[in-house]
Amino acid sequence: MSEFFYRPDNAWVGDVIPYYEDGEFKLFYLHGWRGNYREGFVNGWYLLGTNDFCDYKEYGPCKIEGGTGHILKVDGLYHMFYCIFPKGKQLVSHATSHDLIHWKKDPDATFAADDNIYELSDWRDPFVFWNEDEQQYWMVLTARVKGATERKGCTGLLTSNDLKSWEYQEPLYAPNIHVGAHECPDLFQMGEWWYLIYSAYTDRFGTFYRMSKSPNGPWITPKEDTFDGRAFYAAKSVSDGEKRYLFGWNPTKNEDIFGWNSIKHLGKDYHTWDWGGNLIVHEILQRADGTLAVKVPDTVDQAFAIEKKLNFASVLGEWDIKNSERIYCESPYSFSSVLSNEDLPKQCKISMELSFTEETQGIGLLLRAQSSLVNTYIIRLEPKRNRITFRSDIMQSEEGGKTFPYEVELERPIDLIPTQPYEVKVFIDDTMCEIYVDQTIAMSVRMYDINEGKFGLFVSQGTALIKNTKIHTIDG
Repeated sequence: MSEFFYRPDNAWVGDVIPYYEDGEFKLFYLHGWRGNYREGFVNGWYLLGTNDFCDYKEYGPCKIEGGTGHILKVDGLYHMFYCIFPKGKQLVSHATSHDLIHWKKDPDATFAADDNIYELSDWRDPFVFWNEDEQQYWMVLTARVKGATERKGCTGLLTSNDLKSWEYQEPLYAPNIHVGAHECPDLFQMGEWWYLIYSAYTDRFGTFYRMSKSPNGPWITPKEDTFDGRAFYAAKSVSDGEKRYLFGWNPTKNEDIFGWNSIKHLGKDYHTWDWGGNLIVHEILQRADGTLAVKVPDTVDQAFAIEKKLNFASVLGEWDIKNSERIYCESPYSFSSVLSNEDLPKQCKISMELSFTEETQGIGLLLRAQSSLVNTYIIRLEPKRNRITFRSDIMQSEEGGKTFPYEVELERPIDLIPTQPYEVKVFIDDTMCEIYVDQTIAMSVRMYDINEGKFGLFVSQGTALIKNTKIHTIDG
C-alpha cells in the first residue's frame, strides 16, 4: 500500500513554498533526507506538481541549497527569494529562472538583517509581493526585533521598487508574544480583509494567523487563531484564483532529531515530533465575519470513493442500532461503546454526523480498538470544555498516567452545542490521521503503536445520536 499523503521516496517533506500557474500547483519544498541535523537545508529545494492533491509529478531538485522562501513572476521572469546559512549566519538570497526548474543565483543580492532594528541571529523565510496600495514590493520575513526582553519574535518588513535594492522598515508585526522568530510568513488579501500567517514554536506551537483591514495593521487576533494543532507546521498558502489552500506538513516521530525521547522505550506514540513529514493540504474558508476556517479539499475527499461494509455490535451499554444509518444510545451515568465487526482499513475515510444532549461529557470515535477498549486511539468531542481531543492508548493505561505530564496529547477548540449535528471526517493513511469537523477545524495526528483493530463509537455520561456512519477506501 503506497502512502496517500505525499512524501518522497526515502525522504520527507519539509517547508512547502506553493506557487500556482496554468492549472497546476507548483509545490517547491525542502527535501528532508535526515542524513544529518540540518533539517533538509543541505539538500535544498525540490519541485512537485499537482492539480488535485492526490497525484503528484516529481520535477526533482532545483539545485538551490537553502531554506524557505517565496516565488513570484515579474515581466515573464520568475524570482526566487530564499535563505542561506553560511557559517551560522542567516541571509536572504535571490535567484531567477525562465522555467521554474533551472535557476541562476545572484550572489550580489544576498543580505543580512539590519543591526539597528533586528537581531542578526534570525533572518530567513522571505515572502515577497507587489503592494498595490503602496506601489512598491514588500518583503516580510522571519525575524527578531531588538528589545529589552527575549520576547522578540516578529515579522520583519523591507520595501523595494525593483526587487534588487531593499530598505529596512520597522517590523510589520511585533507583539512581544514569542521568544522564537515568526517562521514562514505569508500575507494575502481576501475580500476586505488582509491575513498574516506565520508559524511559531515558543509560547505555543503551530501555524497562526492574524487579520486586518490594512496590510499595515493593526493585526487582530481572532478567537481561534490557528488552523490545526501541534502536528501541522510551517504552512503557507496559495490561491488558484477561486479557492485558497494551505500547505503544511504532518511531522513524524521516527528520528528523535532534537534528542528529547526517553531512554526507556515505551513506543513511538510517546516520542517527540521530528522536523518534516508528509504533505498536508487544507482548503481555507472565509466566514462572514472575516475569520478563517479549514476543510478537506474536495478532490481529497472524493478520492476515497469505495464504500466498505460496516456492521456494529454493542460492547458496553444498550444501543439502538439500525445498520450504520442511525445509531443511538442513552448512557447518562456511564461510558458506552459499540465496535465494528470488521477491522478498520489502514487507508480509509470515516464519515458521520453526530449530535448529543446537554449533559453529555464525551462522544466520539475509537480507532484500531481492541475489545478491552484500552488499546485504542480515541477522538473525543468534549461539549463541557468546547474542544476535540486525541488520545492514544498510553493515556488509558496506568503507565501513561504515571509518566505523561499533561492531560491530553492533542486538542483543538470548537464550540459544541447540544442537539446540533456535527459532520466529522477522518482520513487514515497508515500512521497518519487527519481529522476535520464541520468545515471548521482540522487536527493532524500520528498513530504508531497500534497497527490494527476495530472501529468504534462511544458516548460518556450522556446521549448520542450518530447518523450515516460510513467507511470509504481508495481501492476495493
